[in-house]
Amino acid sequence: MSINADDETSKLLRYGASENEKSLGTRNNVPPHKGYGARHTLAVLAFFGCFNTYAMRFNLSVAMVAMTNHTDIRSDSNLTTGSECPSMNQTKKAVNQAPEFDWDEATQGFILSSFFYGYVVTQIPGGWLAGRFGGKLLFGLSVLIPGILTIITPLVTKLGPAALIVTRVLEGLAGGLTFPALASMLGQWVPEMERTIIPMFIFAGCSLGNTVCLPIVGYLSTSESMGGWPSGFYIFGGLACVWYLFWQFLVHNTPVQHPTISKAERDYIQSTTGATTAVKMSSKDYIVPWRAILTSSAVWAVVVLNFTTSWGYFVTLTSLPTYMNKIQKYDIAQDGLLVALPDLVNLILGLITSWISDYLRQKGYLSTVAVRKLTTLIGLSAAAVVLPFITLAGCNNVVVVLLIVAGNGMLGVSVTGLSSNIYDIGHNYAGTLSGISNFFGNMPGIIAPYAVGLITNNQETMARWEIVFYISMALYLFGLVSFLIFGKGSEQPWNRVPKEMTHYTETKEQ
Repeated sequence: MSINADDETSKLLRYGASENEKSLGTRNNVPPHKGYGARHTLAVLAFFGCFNTYAMRFNLSVAMVAMTNHTDIRSDSNLTTGSECPSMNQTKKAVNQAPEFDWDEATQGFILSSFFYGYVVTQIPGGWLAGRFGGKLLFGLSVLIPGILTIITPLVTKLGPAALIVTRVLEGLAGGLTFPALASMLGQWVPEMERTIIPMFIFAGCSLGNTVCLPIVGYLSTSESMGGWPSGFYIFGGLACVWYLFWQFLVHNTPVQHPTISKAERDYIQSTTGATTAVKMSSKDYIVPWRAILTSSAVWAVVVLNFTTSWGYFVTLTSLPTYMNKIQKYDIAQDGLLVALPDLVNLILGLITSWISDYLRQKGYLSTVAVRKLTTLIGLSAAAVVLPFITLAGCNNVVVVLLIVAGNGMLGVSVTGLSSNIYDIGHNYAGTLSGISNFFGNMPGIIAPYAVGLITNNQETMARWEIVFYISMALYLFGLVSFLIFGKGSEQPWNRVPKEMTHYTETKEQ
């Protein structure tokens, strides 16, 4: 496959949007729909769906510290402690409940990554299934099924690590449908000039899920009166099941199928997304231009950026609690709060950046490609720069926390370009593009925790963790440079569906 950069890169600093972009929102003389509408109800419920998804996905990262504390139960003579920080609270640690499972770091890393073995499998099929059957069904099941499995996780864990791994793989298989299904729906529901703010609002639910879940799980894991670490699985699994009922009755696949949407809102959405995205295409109509997509430099720019960004993100979510507990000597409750702080900053910066991005595009101050590359440059370069300083800060806990919060929080700026770009280049096949991108983007979820476990296995020292952080830094910079060279901001030729398929069909949901 040959990928050649074109003059799209030179538009990075070009002020002024194209004439095509300036006409968005008033295409076919349809004025923008203002006020609260059906698309906003979809956004709110999808936000809470993402909240549940991430709360269930990563609560094990903090609970694992309470469940298994391998390095603490080994003889002190076996530990290399020269580069480790002194314990911050030895007396408190002595009264906490003893760990239940003696799993070494490699085993823990494999368990933490097992979710993603299932998750990556259903990414690409999920995009096709969403295009074929509609995103509503798949997104609902992608939250409900993990909710049920999360509730039974404490029972399954007592059967051994193999049973826990199988359960997490099954959660991953269902969870892999989440973003392809959601992308398919957003490609049909989101007007072009809202393609940053609405997706970013929804994906902010992921950050909020971590922000709320992880400190709560950290607290529950140290509280015998609240039931210890199992209680976190019961609470967040139950919330997912309740959410499913609201999703099932209040959301519809397309604007055409929504029974109470106003005509003004429906016309506005259809005028900017195109007629084909206002219907659920039949299996005969839904033909994916696979060759054109897989040879598109714009697609691979997104794929590479997703992979490299996700590596550092997953290292933070799955392995940072272990680093702070073993190296910085934070207790479990503090670990949960610490991991939540970057996500809180990520959420805030992401929402602010998404609003500014769409404002710049709507006013014609910057082209879409300029906005996408500028936010990626600012966010990802900042995240990369701080990583080497985490270990250089030594045991200065305040500086370490500030660096982690700042670096990972800045990913909220860069992800506005990453999450929106698939709609820029191919909204008609957003589900498929999301599946391809997330397939590669979630491979680090498999590789990173296990790699960290191997690098630090029986060697919990700053020197070993320094290797982990430098790997993340190198990947951040590689993804950034690739996107700056090959990234695009306009609809690609393969997204233009033949005229015979561009018809409106008033159909009922099946």
